[in-house]
Amino acid sequence: MGWVLQMQGNKTKRVAIITGGSQGIGACIAEAFARSGYSTIICSRTKPDVDREAENIRLAGFDCEGIVLDVADPDAVRTAISAIAEKYGRLDVLVNCAGIYGPIGPLEENDAKLWEQAVRINICGTAFCTRAAIPIMKKGGCGCIICFAGAGAGGNSIKPNISSYVASKFGICGFTEAMSNELKGTGIRINAISPGAVNTRLLSQVLSAGEKAGKDFLQASIKQKETGGTPPKLAADLALYLASDEASHISGKVLSAVWEKKEALCAMKDKLGGPLYTLRRIDDVMYQEKKKGG
Repeated sequence: MGWVLQMQGNKTKRVAIITGGSQGIGACIAEAFARSGYSTIICSRTKPDVDREAENIRLAGFDCEGIVLDVADPDAVRTAISAIAEKYGRLDVLVNCAGIYGPIGPLEENDAKLWEQAVRINICGTAFCTRAAIPIMKKGGCGCIICFAGAGAGGNSIKPNISSYVASKFGICGFTEAMSNELKGTGIRINAISPGAVNTRLLSQVLSAGEKAGKDFLQASIKQKETGGTPPKLAADLALYLASDEASHISGKVLSAVWEKKEALCAMKDKLGGPLYTLRRIDDVMYQEKKKGG
């Protein structure tokens, strides 16, 4: 744990940990929190990527440290998050952004170990980091945990040939709601963001997979690359909002970075205690409730 000795903790600033924070959506979120005055710690399995992104944020004049961490290793996660909390004296925000696609192609052709690895990183990694953060946040009397859904969870259609990714991201939705119920009364809130079709390394993997991804998925990915995809800033803005006091009434929800608007979420303060913005089969009661909520 030599990296702990190099960190310069500021125990008066709010602290945010962003897993998967060395590139893509995670890097955009890390930069947003750093610019908003947080002491920001980014985590990734790849040291060159972590060092580069942390240095970029510091060169911009903001507080950031980078650590190498495999979120699928529960012991390493607990050790790292405990050390960060000890150094900085607090933990205000955990953003669980680390994730991989896993094998691309029909399930019967997938490597079983690679399929399992995706589930372990995407959902077990989220659970391990959340588990390590909860006792620290409970001591502080509050905290915000942000997970990442996606893969069409809650949307109109599900892409084929990425079954491990889809399964894990739907699992995140259930995990988020279960943990919200578990954490009632602790001051800790947890929500999940669906970031939209952002151009990240995951898109590159689909394009490289070619026909294995399936014709429709491949064509949609080609179009996404050509049009630029969803700006990652939308997910970063939503994450900042969820971490703010303005969102203290929101927990256990799956929110779209593309479609949700801050003003609408603030206005619905008294309507977010039920099943809105969760994964549910839509019956007449749900439809009427959504209709009333706008």
